[in-house]
Amino acid sequence: MPTEACNFRCTYCYEDFAHGRMDPGVVRGLKRYLERRAGELDWLALSWFGGEPLLARDVVEEIMLHARHLVAAHPRLRLVSDLTTNGFHLGPRAFSRLLDVGVSCFQVSLDGLREVHDRTRRRAGGGGTFQRLWTHLLAMRAVERAFEVVVRLHVHGANSTTLPVFLQEFARAFGGDRRFRLLFKEVAPLGGPADAAFPFLSPEARGAVLHDLRERALALGVECVDVDPDGVCYAARGNAFVVRADGRLNKCTVALNHPANDVGRLHEDGRLELVAASMHRWMRGLWSGNAAELSCPQRGLDAAALPVSLRARA
Repeated sequence: MPTEACNFRCTYCYEDFAHGRMDPGVVRGLKRYLERRAGELDWLALSWFGGEPLLARDVVEEIMLHARHLVAAHPRLRLVSDLTTNGFHLGPRAFSRLLDVGVSCFQVSLDGLREVHDRTRRRAGGGGTFQRLWTHLLAMRAVERAFEVVVRLHVHGANSTTLPVFLQEFARAFGGDRRFRLLFKEVAPLGGPADAAFPFLSPEARGAVLHDLRERALALGVECVDVDPDGVCYAARGNAFVVRADGRLNKCTVALNHPANDVGRLHEDGRLELVAASMHRWMRGLWSGNAAELSCPQRGLDAAALPVSLRARA
């Protein structure tokens, strides 16, 4: 998380934006950690999240350039990188620069066409965001380079009936370009201040609505992508960490304020300090084989016990 600040104030957001840019000591620590591990790895994935990561694009570029130098020094190491962004600052110059430093996959969220999108995904100072995002996406389509864009289409009770029209417009603009794919994601109550009043889809309607939208998209020739196709959340994996802007290590990008989400700290010398008991609770699905614990280890976290074989060590 190169910054936890954001220039949007989406009506269903769960983040509190309490932390700004990544501390310089954390940047140095991350670079040193990567140096120490590079010779041991076959594969390294750097995912950029926020807040809005492009508010600290220089941090992204600094660490990506460092990682690319490590790849040059360790030829067997494969580096992949993706960036989750609201798209507002993903203009042609920024997009080209990110491709140059090795970020090749981008996730941009939309809530439909302008009238619907601008009700829920507004700028922090007020005002809509759709037209600028759509313009950026069209400019990206014109770039003849290898990349992938996942347009995360948020679905909720206030926009679900209007999304078929959006799909037709999306198909006209991006259909046939396999670099652009849709991800259908229902908006869920994740602890934001507006959860009590927001029109979420009902549990009974959710499956049918998402299935219908996906079928419509496929019929229009639009590429679609699944969420967690192997059913295992990144937070359940032992080799995945969220590096917060202040150096704290988390497992989950959603439960940011859950005390059990703090599993350690990244130090400036590149050393990871981990809390074994906290790590094991997030990873408990790897021992239990329980599909629910693998797909979302945050559920039931408060009541989770350590695997018997690990209690004494923890």
